[in-house]
Amino acid sequence: MYIFIATIFIAELIIAFCLINLMVKADKKVQDLNECVKAFNPLAQTCMQYTRCMSSEICGKVKSGINFITKQHKKMIIKAISTFAIYSMLLFFKIKRVRAKKLYNLVDAIRDIVLELAV
Repeated sequence: MYIFIATIFIAELIIAFCLINLMVKADKKVQDLNECVKAFNPLAQTCMQYTRCMSSEICGKVKSGINFITKQHKKMIIKAISTFAIYSMLLFFKIKRVRAKKLYNLVDAIRDIVLELAV
Protein backbone atom coordinates (compact mmCIF):
# COMPACT_ATOMS: atom_id res chain seq x y z
CA MET A 1 0.00 0.00 0.00
CA TYR A 2 2.81 2.41 0.84
CA ILE A 3 4.54 1.54 -2.40
CA PHE A 4 1.40 2.49 -4.36
CA ILE A 5 1.14 5.84 -2.56
CA ALA A 6 4.86 6.47 -3.06
CA THR A 7 4.55 5.66 -6.79
CA ILE A 8 1.62 8.05 -7.17
CA PHE A 9 3.52 10.75 -5.23
CA ILE A 10 6.60 10.33 -7.43
CA ALA A 11 4.41 10.49 -10.56
CA GLU A 12 2.81 13.68 -9.29
CA LEU A 13 6.26 15.14 -8.64
CA ILE A 14 7.38 14.24 -12.17
CA ILE A 15 4.22 15.80 -13.64
CA ALA A 16 4.65 18.93 -11.49
CA PHE A 17 8.33 19.18 -12.53
CA CYS A 18 7.38 18.89 -16.23
CA LEU A 19 4.65 21.53 -15.86
CA ILE A 20 7.00 23.91 -14.03
CA ASN A 21 9.65 23.34 -16.70
CA LEU A 22 7.12 24.09 -19.48
CA MET A 23 5.95 27.23 -17.68
CA VAL A 24 9.54 28.48 -17.34
CA LYS A 25 10.16 27.88 -21.06
CA ALA A 26 6.89 29.64 -21.94
CA ASP A 27 7.86 32.58 -19.70
CA LYS A 28 11.22 32.90 -21.49
CA LYS A 29 9.48 32.87 -24.88
CA VAL A 30 6.99 35.52 -23.70
CA GLN A 31 9.87 37.70 -22.48
CA ASP A 32 11.62 37.31 -25.84
CA LEU A 33 8.43 38.27 -27.68
CA ASN A 34 7.97 41.22 -25.31
CA GLU A 35 11.46 42.48 -26.21
CA CYS A 36 10.59 42.18 -29.90
CA VAL A 37 7.38 44.14 -29.39
CA LYS A 38 9.24 46.83 -27.42
CA ALA A 39 11.79 47.13 -30.23
CA PHE A 40 9.06 47.23 -32.91
CA ASN A 41 6.78 49.73 -31.12
CA PRO A 42 8.62 52.97 -32.12
CA LEU A 43 8.86 51.75 -35.70
CA ALA A 44 5.14 51.00 -35.74
CA GLN A 45 4.33 54.45 -34.35
CA THR A 46 6.51 56.10 -36.98
CA CYS A 47 4.79 54.09 -39.71
CA MET A 48 1.35 55.04 -38.39
CA GLN A 49 2.29 58.74 -38.33
CA TYR A 50 3.63 58.49 -41.87
CA THR A 51 0.42 56.75 -42.96
CA ARG A 52 -1.71 59.48 -41.37
CA CYS A 53 0.35 62.15 -43.12
CA MET A 54 0.08 60.42 -46.48
CA SER A 55 -3.67 59.84 -46.12
CA SER A 56 -4.30 63.51 -45.25
CA GLU A 57 -2.17 64.56 -48.23
CA ILE A 58 -4.09 62.22 -50.54
CA CYS A 59 -7.38 63.52 -49.13
CA GLY A 60 -6.32 67.10 -49.89
CA LYS A 61 -5.32 66.19 -53.44
CA VAL A 62 -8.62 64.40 -54.02
CA LYS A 63 -10.53 67.45 -52.76
CA SER A 64 -8.57 69.77 -55.03
CA GLY A 65 -9.19 67.39 -57.94
CA ILE A 66 -12.91 67.37 -57.22
CA ASN A 67 -12.92 71.19 -57.08
CA PHE A 68 -11.10 71.35 -60.41
CA ILE A 69 -13.58 68.94 -62.00
CA THR A 70 -16.58 70.92 -60.71
CA LYS A 71 -15.09 74.16 -62.08
CA GLN A 72 -14.50 72.54 -65.45
CA HIS A 73 -18.04 71.12 -65.38
CA LYS A 74 -19.48 74.57 -64.77
CA LYS A 75 -17.37 76.03 -67.59
CA MET A 76 -18.55 73.34 -69.98
CA ILE A 77 -22.17 73.92 -69.03
CA ILE A 78 -21.80 77.68 -69.62
CA LYS A 79 -20.11 77.06 -72.97
CA ALA A 80 -22.79 74.59 -74.01
CA ILE A 81 -25.60 76.95 -73.02
CA SER A 82 -24.02 79.90 -74.80
CA THR A 83 -23.33 77.84 -77.93
CA PHE A 84 -26.88 76.53 -77.91
CA ALA A 85 -28.20 80.06 -77.48
CA ILE A 86 -26.10 81.36 -80.36
CA TYR A 87 -27.13 78.64 -82.78
CA SER A 88 -30.75 78.80 -81.73
CA MET A 89 -30.74 82.55 -82.31
CA LEU A 90 -29.18 82.04 -85.73
CA LEU A 91 -31.77 79.47 -86.67
CA PHE A 92 -34.62 81.42 -85.13
CA PHE A 93 -33.95 84.70 -86.86
CA LYS A 94 -32.67 83.18 -90.13
CA ILE A 95 -30.31 86.06 -90.65
CA LYS A 96 -28.26 86.48 -93.76
CA ARG A 97 -24.73 85.17 -93.74
CA VAL A 98 -22.92 88.53 -93.41
CA ARG A 99 -25.16 89.76 -90.63
CA ALA A 100 -24.97 86.39 -88.91
CA LYS A 101 -21.18 86.53 -88.93
CA LYS A 102 -21.20 89.97 -87.34
CA LEU A 103 -23.80 88.87 -84.82
CA TYR A 104 -21.88 85.70 -84.08
CA ASN A 105 -18.69 87.69 -83.45
CA LEU A 106 -20.59 90.05 -81.16
CA VAL A 107 -22.22 87.20 -79.23
CA ASP A 108 -18.88 85.38 -79.05
CA ALA A 109 -17.23 88.48 -77.58
CA ILE A 110 -20.08 88.83 -75.06
CA ARG A 111 -19.74 85.16 -74.18
CA ASP A 112 -15.98 85.55 -73.60
CA ILE A 113 -16.59 88.53 -71.33
CA VAL A 114 -19.26 86.62 -69.37
CA LEU A 115 -16.94 83.63 -68.99
CA GLU A 116 -14.11 85.84 -67.74
CA LEU A 117 -16.42 87.48 -65.20
CA ALA A 118 -18.02 84.17 -64.12
CA VAL A 119 -14.70 82.43 -63.45
